[in-house]
Amino acid sequence: MLKNVLKEISSSKVFSIPLIAKNLNITEALVEETVKELSRMEYIIEDMGSPTCETKCSGCSMKSFCNIVPIKTISITDKGKKILENM
Repeated sequence: MLKNVLKEISSSKVFSIPLIAKNLNITEALVEETVKELSRMEYIIEDMGSPTCETKCSGCSMKSFCNIVPIKTISITDKGKKILENM
């Protein structure tokens, strides 16, 4: 299961627990637990980005389409890439 979820993360353009669950025909809860395990095993790195913006919105050219809520990103580590190569 770990390898299958890792492969889905690798091939997805956007990280989506519901989409991974649908593609693998498993529950979202199982995907969430698997992602935690992949992170614990250092196959992936989760990054929440910066929770604050150093630029004041009134002076920022991106203010019309900025989403101040940080976006979670997932990166596959070299250790994770080795697992994928052996699949």
